[in-house]
Amino acid sequence: MYRIVQVLNNNVAIIRTQADQQAIAMGKGIVFQKKKGDMISADEVTNLFVLKNKESQENFSVLLKDVPLDFIKTAYEIIENAINNYNYPVQEYIYVTLTDHIFWSYERLKKNEYQKSQLPETKDQYPTEYQIAQDALRIIKERLDIDFPTEESKNISLHFINAKGKTEHATDDKTIDKKRTTLDLIESELRKRNISRNADNQNFYDRMMIHLRYVLERTSQETENDPFAEKMAFELKKDYPAAFQISEEIYQIIHDSMGIQLNTHEKVYFTIHIQRLM
Repeated sequence: MYRIVQVLNNNVAIIRTQADQQAIAMGKGIVFQKKKGDMISADEVTNLFVLKNKESQENFSVLLKDVPLDFIKTAYEIIENAINNYNYPVQEYIYVTLTDHIFWSYERLKKNEYQKSQLPETKDQYPTEYQIAQDALRIIKERLDIDFPTEESKNISLHFINAKGKTEHATDDKTIDKKRTTLDLIESELRKRNISRNADNQNFYDRMMIHLRYVLERTSQETENDPFAEKMAFELKKDYPAAFQISEEIYQIIHDSMGIQLNTHEKVYFTIHIQRLM
């Protein structure tokens, strides 16, 4: 039996396991008419995923509470396929961000608002991530009966490129305070650019801020030169100069406040986030 910590929707809840770990439990109607503190039978749970990072648990609650169960399970299958069949290490946050991306891409596709990706093709420079993304499109079709444009593979590839590696934890009080200060500085800079959270953009805004929080968890320097990432950045700078400029300012704030030198992939990702908010 599992005890409910938080109900996310009728099909998903944060629970505490017998090993005293918090986990995400999924199953059709497993928490219907249940509340915090109630018990769930293990037999009712079809998927169980332990989130070791507390921030991942909180972000899961924020972003995925309205996402249908089938989308969550499909994203998990895509990630587990990458781990098991390609021996691909991922940071924990991809379970949140990829699920959220697939669902909201579908919502835009359904409304004929899907936007063509401005990213260059990843096949030659990132063959493993490209193949993972190709598998993802197949899995999405099989599980959700959604036909994304083939270029959606570029967006999915980027999720894996950015999330490659093991989750790092920065938990000392001094680092936590620096993170909060850095995020405050970033939000202040965004407000100067008339970018703030509102009812229309709250999903995109929350996604960007959650991505920033994960970035600030990192303790290592990321100075590796990547010509492909530089090419992506060059194209986005041409297409979205204002968003790219704001992305560079965010970079500078992170560097000055945290002493972290991020790679160009993050600049690409921030530019995409900011362009959506503009």
